[in-house]
Amino acid sequence: MDKKKKLDIVATALDVFFKYGYKRVSMNEIAEAAGISRPGLYLYFKSKEEIFNAAIVHHGDILIEEINNGLLSHQTTEDKILYAFEVWAIRNFDDSLNSPEYKEITDSSYQFAREALDTSYGKLETLLTGLLEMYPATASGIPPMRLAHLVTGALRGFKTIAKNSNELRHMIQDLLRIVSASQ
Repeated sequence: MDKKKKLDIVATALDVFFKYGYKRVSMNEIAEAAGISRPGLYLYFKSKEEIFNAAIVHHGDILIEEINNGLLSHQTTEDKILYAFEVWAIRNFDDSLNSPEYKEITDSSYQFAREALDTSYGKLETLLTGLLEMYPATASGIPPMRLAHLVTGALRGFKTIAKNSNELRHMIQDLLRIVSASQ
């Protein structure tokens, strides 16, 4: 099986899902957008759920790569962590609230791609762990890996209650102040 072709299909599927949402997209539409036959698509993916999972992981990988590429332009650990959250969640947050298709992707991720979503958040946690290791040992004794898990968990909760990207950003900034104060 051609790995490049599979990645191209996943990238195309991601675009199709973001354009139309999860429920309105069929395997036929993904195949057509990818320029292959529907039976050809089934050689790579057994179901829409499988390709959706792959698309969610791919999207997370794109965000992690962007974060890694942009970290050098930020000075402090707190600025680097905030930048990571800007890329990961804040900059597209208003779209997720205002676009029915984008919101459906977000909602469907928890329903149909929970493992893929957890995998992507795990990669974010690994990145954050590396950043949090730059802090001196915490006064609270919480190891950086556990702290990264707590911060990403808080982010997931913040995304359910924030009314807009500015509120989400402020909630994250306040959380980072708490984290840095315990350092």
